[in-house]
Amino acid sequence: MKRLMAVLLSMMLILTAYSGIVQAKENDANTVSEQHYTRIGEDYDILNENMLLAKKDGTLWAWNFYDYPPNDSDSFYQAKLTKISGMQDVKQIEFEAKERNNRLITNYVALKKDGTVWYWDSKKGDYLRPADAPTPIKDLNNVTSFVADFFVSNNYKTLFVLKADGSVWSWGSKLKKSSSASKPTKLLDDVISLKSANGVAYAVKKDGSVWKWRTSWFLPQNRSKNKDPEQITGLANIVNIEPGDMINYAYKQDGTVWFWRTYDAESIPAPLHKATGARGIVQLDSGVKDPNIDTTYALKTDDQLWSVGNEQVYSGLANIASVYHQGFNSKRNYVLKKDQTLWAWKDSSTLPKLVVFMKDTPVGIPGTKPTGNPSEITEESGNRPGTTDIPTSNSTGTTSKPAGNLPETSNKPAGNSSETTNKPTGNSSESTNRAAGNPPEAKTNKTAGNPSEAKARPAIRTSPEINIFPFITMLQPGERQIIAASNVLPGTTITYTVDDPSIGTLSKVNGVPVVTANKSGQTIVRATATRAGAPDETAYFWLYVMDGSTLSNTFSTAIRAIPDTDKQKPFIVEGLTQAGELVITAASIDKPTPVNGQFVITSDVVDRLAGNASKVKSTVKQTLSEYKITLVRELIVNAEIVTEPNQNEYTFKLYKNGLIGRKDIDYITVYAGEAKLVLNVATTDRLFQSFPVIVIHLVKENNGGYRIQFLNEQGQELPNVPSNIGLILPTNQPDATNVSVFYQNGSITQPIGGKFNPSKNGMEAEISRSGTYFVNENSKSFPDVDGRDPELQQAVQFLGSKGIVTGKDKGGFEPDSLLTRAEFTAMLVRAFYALDETATESFSDVEPPQWHHPFIASSEKKHIVEGYPDGTFKPDRTISREEMTAIGARYLHEKKHYFYPSNPEDYLNQFVDKQTISNWAKPTMSLAVKQRLIDVPADKRIKAREAVTRGEAARMLYRLYLQL
Repeated sequence: MKRLMAVLLSMMLILTAYSGIVQAKENDANTVSEQHYTRIGEDYDILNENMLLAKKDGTLWAWNFYDYPPNDSDSFYQAKLTKISGMQDVKQIEFEAKERNNRLITNYVALKKDGTVWYWDSKKGDYLRPADAPTPIKDLNNVTSFVADFFVSNNYKTLFVLKADGSVWSWGSKLKKSSSASKPTKLLDDVISLKSANGVAYAVKKDGSVWKWRTSWFLPQNRSKNKDPEQITGLANIVNIEPGDMINYAYKQDGTVWFWRTYDAESIPAPLHKATGARGIVQLDSGVKDPNIDTTYALKTDDQLWSVGNEQVYSGLANIASVYHQGFNSKRNYVLKKDQTLWAWKDSSTLPKLVVFMKDTPVGIPGTKPTGNPSEITEESGNRPGTTDIPTSNSTGTTSKPAGNLPETSNKPAGNSSETTNKPTGNSSESTNRAAGNPPEAKTNKTAGNPSEAKARPAIRTSPEINIFPFITMLQPGERQIIAASNVLPGTTITYTVDDPSIGTLSKVNGVPVVTANKSGQTIVRATATRAGAPDETAYFWLYVMDGSTLSNTFSTAIRAIPDTDKQKPFIVEGLTQAGELVITAASIDKPTPVNGQFVITSDVVDRLAGNASKVKSTVKQTLSEYKITLVRELIVNAEIVTEPNQNEYTFKLYKNGLIGRKDIDYITVYAGEAKLVLNVATTDRLFQSFPVIVIHLVKENNGGYRIQFLNEQGQELPNVPSNIGLILPTNQPDATNVSVFYQNGSITQPIGGKFNPSKNGMEAEISRSGTYFVNENSKSFPDVDGRDPELQQAVQFLGSKGIVTGKDKGGFEPDSLLTRAEFTAMLVRAFYALDETATESFSDVEPPQWHHPFIASSEKKHIVEGYPDGTFKPDRTISREEMTAIGARYLHEKKHYFYPSNPEDYLNQFVDKQTISNWAKPTMSLAVKQRLIDVPADKRIKAREAVTRGEAARMLYRLYLQL
């Protein structure tokens, strides 16, 4: 019953999320209450990021939203001003912050109007306080602009300054130790502007050329390499540049705007059509839900934003004086209008709203540790920000923000890009109770019994994302459920809290967070992820504690709770698909009696499993159809065979005639104590080949490993079997970024991959060889990936720890190098557990002892990457984008049963160069876009037949790996 309860609703509440965009109104600033301050431009100059300079006394201020994240229902955003003590007459500032909107500034460098440069560095885990004083950098004077980068992990900062004479100089020092500063070194002359983004600095010279270098080149350990700035080819007559995390924009003397991809070293600048004469660019992304909104807008001389795609004006904004960005491609844009009001996008998927500042402004940067919580556990030690009260204010939608008692909160649910807000059942009004301040301290109304009484409302999740399992769980009093966080970036501290400790309490079992059910009711379990230099991320799941009498019709209840307008949204459809599969699994369990110490899986056992599964699958499909849910893939039937627990040795006897040729069951999971074996029924013909019986012997060894032997019916060991079976091993490390399953046999020990499966509480991999398997740490890092976007860093680290990707000759990953067919084949063979040392190949240009020989041979045997009609493989040839995505999409189709879209043009029409996609690649390309194996670039060009980089391949494989 516990397993049924835990899995049945694991996706339910999160599936009730519904979305909507509140159209920003052209509010007259005078209509806002007089206690609010709106015309910020009258008294402040806007610097970079969220920084303001007071015109009256030259003091420096940061501004941020009062209630972060801002409420979708508000017709305007409330903001507060925070003074940066000790700084005046600042011209420019660069900083490192722990939390979005500058709430916790940990390091900064500031340029004063007199040309001097000042800095303030935090101690580890500290942040800016009013009493802290900045320090001048004595060696730097007559500076007109600068760029800075803070390498917290290296305890070092680098600085590049542009002086009045046009020279650019580099400078660096350890954090908190100015005595360790390096002497300034000249890099360039005749420079007119200096910018940076995502760890890359750019300089525009008087002759119109553009030069770039990585800020990490000037770390102490890299200085000996003597790298010089590199000129960017394809750019001439440039007068200004706006670099970004993903896309860079350059402005030419003739008024044209050119762009190129930041992360692609081979990207060639190209003109941005329909942007000629632009004074600035506003970059949104494909997360915009309104079909009338484009992704890229140019601020033109008529003071309006014009789409560069369809030449339409961005409605609701006019009389724009200037555009600002908080990190150019960080999905945050601000517009100062000529009436001196500031308008902001909360993120890339919302419409802009007026920013209203409070006249009664706090002084200093607040920041406190959270108050004691009787049910709180932290994965790592670290400071957490405090809270700020929100003043009462009513706006459209009648959103109530009471002071004092905070009955409900609107945080971000795990595994979903939507923000949820509790709403009472039976109330059609937009009245919603909202909580202020720190999410872990907010309480929820307890309405035990009916989960459908809570509905959800969307918000856009920001990087770094975290996913929390089990999303929703139902337990009986006294039962436990582990909590697993995935997609967690390195250096992240996760703090778990329970809103009502009387219903559930937190503890750690073998180092793993566990929630224990105490008494009937419902509450929220929260996870707050804190990472230096990034905003806090909060996710949560619902805990329902009740007896089994309330379980009836829960699946249909979950569907009924979803508004009709949301029933075809991809994340809801996939969530309902998974929930339906869990219902099928819960009804398809068999517990056979051992025969002579062996668990025998005969055709009778499989018939019972398939019979139960077929009935429930039919009911689930009928329920989905009745509520107009259209599946995008087939329901997967995963039956389970449960054995006696607490044994150290298990023997399973599999009969070929009971498994081969079946279409009514997909997988069978066999429990072996804490370990599990997973049989892919579709591949059993290859598994058995000529053997009528295969015996699997599993022994748990004293060192925690599991020795597995494949045997024939006579008990003779088989070195390997022709097809993989799944293996799930227990682990105390649910964050599996740096963890791998290892294979050991004699002197051979090697990582084989694997990822954490929260529903099975273990690390899951695929095996085909007799030997010993265990889980262990296998951290890998590549210095040339430092400074790249977090997802790429995570992808390379994750795949590297699994042995799926490896470095190049000099120890780097070389993410910008073009990918060869041999390299991609090796990645795929490792990722798909397809390496077969006995395999042979038939290609004329591949032979031992070439490093790629075993991978290409294995690939040919398993039909992963094919050769050419002339009998060659061409291992050193590059691989195109459409070839790469085709392999990933086909595997997703075969492994997870995703349907190829019946309307591929709906996905391919997003690309302005869709004609570059070959006809054969359209089905796979459309599935890859739909399932986000690849992104739609900002310039909407897929360049399907162009070669891809090693970084692109790692990113796609990482996304694919997480979906399998």
